[in-house]
Amino acid sequence: MKRYTVHLLILSLVALLGYFATLWFHMEFFAILPALAMPLLVLYFAVVDAMQYWVTMRSVNQSPKTFVQSFLALSVGVLFLHMGVLIVGMFAIGPLTEVTLQKHFIIGFLIYYVVFTTFIITELVLTVKKFQKVDN
Repeated sequence: MKRYTVHLLILSLVALLGYFATLWFHMEFFAILPALAMPLLVLYFAVVDAMQYWVTMRSVNQSPKTFVQSFLALSVGVLFLHMGVLIVGMFAIGPLTEVTLQKHFIIGFLIYYVVFTTFIITELVLTVKKFQKVDN
């Protein structure tokens, strides 16, 4: 869990630095968003991924045979959570007439979703492979 936490913190810092670099260089793509929207998204994805990793590893420790079933069930639940946050964030970011703000929020959300989902799947696969080597 320590290794995962360190990797998650590094990924979150890189994501934040990437966002602030776009603001520093005045890239119009993310500069339109309110100042706290993207850093809060990074925090949201870090917390949700940490909780998903913790619950999945707990289920692996209890019964390695149910790993796939618990991981898929948890992934579907997290997907619905992300969809809800995306819808709430899209409407909270600005009025319905400000389609540009909402498009930028959705694109930023999608980028963070892909990055953090790829990260957690990679970490879980490596961890489960390590558990399988220990069992053999």
